[in-house]
Amino acid sequence: MKKYKPNFNDPRVASKARSALGWATQQLHEHKYAGWSTRHLDKRIGYSHTNLGRYLRQQLLITHNNHYSMEQGFTKQYRLNLHGVYHLAQQLGMEYNPRKLRRSIGVKTAIEQYQPQFQTAFEYTHKNNRSYHPLQNLRSDIRKPLFEHYGYKHNYDIENSYPTLLLNAVHQHCTLRKPLTALEEYVANPQQVRLRIAQQIGVDYLTAKKILIGKCNGGTLRIHSELWRMLDAIPLHRLRRNTWFKQFALDLNRAWSNIARHYGARSFSPSERMSFYLQLEKQVMAIVQTTFERNQIDVFLEHDGWRATAYIDTDVLEQLVKDKLNYTVRFVCK
Repeated sequence: MKKYKPNFNDPRVASKARSALGWATQQLHEHKYAGWSTRHLDKRIGYSHTNLGRYLRQQLLITHNNHYSMEQGFTKQYRLNLHGVYHLAQQLGMEYNPRKLRRSIGVKTAIEQYQPQFQTAFEYTHKNNRSYHPLQNLRSDIRKPLFEHYGYKHNYDIENSYPTLLLNAVHQHCTLRKPLTALEEYVANPQQVRLRIAQQIGVDYLTAKKILIGKCNGGTLRIHSELWRMLDAIPLHRLRRNTWFKQFALDLNRAWSNIARHYGARSFSPSERMSFYLQLEKQVMAIVQTTFERNQIDVFLEHDGWRATAYIDTDVLEQLVKDKLNYTVRFVCK
């Protein structure tokens, strides 16, 4: 059988290949595998039963796990094929930085592809008290230069959002018999706590941060859990014995128990906890969005953060949230 070779002089073939190359370099990682459904790959790269679709998949994807289950929701896992990216970029005559191959192509194609999105107001879909937009799904090292290119140079976040808003809600609605010492320390000094945990259990700072975020989101140290998979045996053993971490877990449970009783419930399920937190986040983000709009500054929402085309001092924003909600929060602008 004759080997298929795309005719890149055909505008339709070149357009489809450029679009597939853009999606792959914007979404996939060259080292880490991630699950993607066949339906999504059909849309973004091309149907596997067509010559061009099959060729583009071979060039752009490296398959890690061929096992999938429609019933259990397991998808095949893929990572980016850098050799194929290089070959395809050359065939298309694209300019790129050879030292930052994926990123340079991803940014270039994103700037071209998403230009219409920046010419009108962003349209979000709203679900579970959050605003969603396809641009939120781009890899961070693509999203940042893309938005900066179109003038969104100020990147804000609610610092340590989940535990901060939870603690504010507890203080506002509940009367505590004992203070939540570990939770309060983490909200007051998150960097210091993460560094201490990292040193005590023998992991890096970023892993310690992920552990504490995971615990806030209901993670456990049981076998096969997300936190269990994150750690080697020795750090896991040290974390299980860590006095501060045990107290932190107790404080989170006590905080949620008090919130549930305030609303007449014995307890909140994990989904009810997340729904309650997202409502708190939505209240803060509504104040932020209104403030920027009144100042005629364009913003793009990213869950507990946002990007803006001009700067408003974080002290001003924090005071507005304090005045309207009686919440003490810290905003960070990068």
